[in-house]
Amino acid sequence: QLRNYIDRGNPMRLERRGALSSLLLTTVQHVSLRDLLGTIAASLGPLPTFAALSGGDEASLAQQYAAGARASGGRGANTMIKARAESGVRRIGSGSPVFKPGSILAGVRSADGSIIDISFSYPDDWTAAKGPNLDVRDVRTSDSAFVLAAPLPSSIVSVEALPKNFFAGLLFATDGKYGAYGGVDDYSVKDNTVQYVTTPVGLTQPYRRLDLRFSVLSYNANTVQRRASLSATVAGGSVFVLVAGCLGTRYKSSSDELESIAKSFRAIAAAKARALALEQEQSEAAEVAAAEEDDMALSKAREGTVGATTTGRVGYRYER
Repeated sequence: QLRNYIDRGNPMRLERRGALSSLLLTTVQHVSLRDLLGTIAASLGPLPTFAALSGGDEASLAQQYAAGARASGGRGANTMIKARAESGVRRIGSGSPVFKPGSILAGVRSADGSIIDISFSYPDDWTAAKGPNLDVRDVRTSDSAFVLAAPLPSSIVSVEALPKNFFAGLLFATDGKYGAYGGVDDYSVKDNTVQYVTTPVGLTQPYRRLDLRFSVLSYNANTVQRRASLSATVAGGSVFVLVAGCLGTRYKSSSDELESIAKSFRAIAAAKARALALEQEQSEAAEVAAAEEDDMALSKAREGTVGATTTGRVGYRYER
């Protein structure tokens, strides 16, 4: 191992190999192992750093690792941290979307600017994610359900007319939950039907139901088989899609539950009174956020003094 190290990392490898061999031949029978190792280390001199062995300095290697690179070709720690998936959902208000345990109710903005109420049911022991997305999951099994939204293509008039690849493109988007580590080409649609639901005002609204089987890449480039039940409808010029999914190995035991979640999904125009209340809540939340931003800016201004830079520009804030 020492010889391999010397050959690989030390520019004076031939001379030091000779010195090492001589030491081993003359001392191995007369000294203890500890003394022998100490003598070898002294003869070799300072060991080159990992950065030297890798052809870069310590700072550049740290930057490469933070960016996801390693000298060995592996992935840095930061590559395991994925940004929150983009869903296209624009929620109205800042309150929790959990209406009651096992039930989501949230107002969202549609493509035409109207407010749509999104609702669906899920098992009581699942957890609702924080943040802007409508996302619930079973943390033990990774079964999950979430909502996606996208404008209805101008050439399409109803959810029934949407091609299958529209749903694939939305579900496997590179900034979404399943396409973040690579494109998804291996998928198949196992079921594709339309169900008509009567709305609270007596209208008939179509919901497209699809079952998909697909393979996705994980952060470490492993392929993971998954299954998903989709329910999609059009409201306010947007396509809203609920995706209830699980690992492929769990589909047999989870399929009924996933189908139940998908069937519970509704996306309908919010009643006028509720829409007004949500708009008011949104306005108040924006005012609070603006006030907090002003307070933070004032606090930062108090931490420094305002003066002139060496080039004469005014307004540079010197930190204490």
